[in-house]
Amino acid sequence: MGDAAAQLPGIGWESLTLSFASLGVVCLVAWGTLRLLAGRGVGKASGAIRVVARCPLEPRRSVFVIETAGRCFLVGVGDGPMALLAELDADKLPRPVDAAGSRFADVLARVLGRGGADKSAPAKPI
Repeated sequence: MGDAAAQLPGIGWESLTLSFASLGVVCLVAWGTLRLLAGRGVGKASGAIRVVARCPLEPRRSVFVIETAGRCFLVGVGDGPMALLAELDADKLPRPVDAAGSRFADVLARVLGRGGADKSAPAKPI
């Protein structure tokens, strides 16, 4: 029994370094995969349907405003099938502000209240 305990490796700098190196490789592979898929349009809206807004109600329930062919619909999504809640007047909906061009530093500064954008302008959704 004493011999078996003496042969077990301890948690030292070598195993700690190997763990961090492995974690770094996994992070680089994940980052590269996301960049590759984003460049090919995976996960981006395409076609005639566009999600205008989403409001989570509970962890598994949300409502969406969906626009297609110039018409807007309020759709409820939950554990069961999607349900059409109402048809909305597209002209009365506020136009979404395009936040895709915002830099992370600008968004972070706006959230922390440290300038970065014109304070008189309404805050963009994140």
